[in-house]
Amino acid sequence: MKFFTTFFAFTLSLLCGCVSDHATAGHGDVGQFILRQSVGYGGSPTTTNGLPAITSHWRYSEDAHGVEIFMSRSDYPSVESFLNQAFAGKPQFGPIVAADGGRIHEYRLSSKGGGIQLDGDDTGTVVIILRPFGQKEFGDALIKAMQDDRFWKGLTNQ
Repeated sequence: MKFFTTFFAFTLSLLCGCVSDHATAGHGDVGQFILRQSVGYGGSPTTTNGLPAITSHWRYSEDAHGVEIFMSRSDYPSVESFLNQAFAGKPQFGPIVAADGGRIHEYRLSSKGGGIQLDGDDTGTVVIILRPFGQKEFGDALIKAMQDDRFWKGLTNQ
C-alpha cells in the first residue's frame, strides 16, 4: 500500500506538476468544476445534491493526463469536506499529515482507475484530477517514476 500511495502521488506530480505556470483563472463554484471533471474521467460521485459551494479565487491547468486546480491554503478544509461528501463511501486514502504540516488525501474515481488528489501545505491547496491510465501508460509512468531519485526518497522517508 505504501508503494502504491507513493507511486500515485509522485506520478501525479510528475504528470501534472509542471502545468501550474500556465494556469487559467477559474470562475464560479470550484466544487462544481471538480465534479464535472471527475465525471468526465469516469468518476461517479455518491451525491451531487446539497454540496457546499466553494466560490473563492481559483485557477486551473489542464493537459492530456488531467486537470490541476490551485487555491488558497485556507480552502483546504472546505475542499476536503466537499470531496468527503461528494465521494462518501468510495475508496480513498488519507488524509495523511506530514511532519511539515502538509496534508494529502486521495480519492479513487472508478474501478477502471483515475483519481483525485487533494494536497494542502503552506503554499496553498491543490486538487489534481487524473484520468484513468491504460496498462501501457501506467507501466511507462512507473518506469519514469522509478528513474527519478525523488521517488526512492519518498519510499524511504515515509
